[in-house]
Amino acid sequence: MTREFEICTVVQGEDLTTFVQNLKKVQKSAAMVELRADSIHDFNIDDLPILKGLVKVPSIFTLRHKKEGGLFTGTPAKQRQILHAAFSSGFTYVDISYRNPVLKELSVKDKKRLILSYHEHQETPDIYDLLDTLDEMRLLKPAIIKIATFVDDQEDIVTLAVLLKQKEEDEKLVVIGMGKKGEITRFTFPTLGSCIAYVTMKGEKNIAPGMLTEADLLKKIASRNKQVSRSK
Repeated sequence: MTREFEICTVVQGEDLTTFVQNLKKVQKSAAMVELRADSIHDFNIDDLPILKGLVKVPSIFTLRHKKEGGLFTGTPAKQRQILHAAFSSGFTYVDISYRNPVLKELSVKDKKRLILSYHEHQETPDIYDLLDTLDEMRLLKPAIIKIATFVDDQEDIVTLAVLLKQKEEDEKLVVIGMGKKGEITRFTFPTLGSCIAYVTMKGEKNIAPGMLTEADLLKKIASRNKQVSRSK
């Protein structure tokens, strides 16, 4: 059976040397990588060519500011400069947070490689607010829309499932429930239309609670598929 979603391994490292080592290790098996450059202490624009030169698979470049729920602590001006350079560097995608001012400066060409992401780290808003957000994000015409919210209970999971069902034909949408209670969304939603499943490196500190390794993801998907088959 052809898999209709991509599995993307998140690469991180507190310094450039560690990050490069992790990237080389991951690419021995990963089909796609997210480069969490914001995890690198004092990441600079001069580091971009180093990362791009080492990437061998489809890639997502992410430099999420601490104010956006990421780890980058530089100035907004420095983030803006690096994000613009990332588009020029040739990464497959560049992830930019919804409402980041740099979005207004992107060209139509840039938007064809844009992952427009919305993260709510405290709660899952009600479905009407999420639908409004999704409609606003669509106006920017990104390549992929990503919506991730913190899950506190089963009702939140249902809300996110309803949101995922609003995916339009040929639209690339990622919906994720963050936190331990949202773990189920990481292996069920990709089979329901969420186009990227993010996984963590084995043995690495998890950058997002609830994120699975690729092996655990595939194991849980296979187990769930067996349960579904038996119930038919």
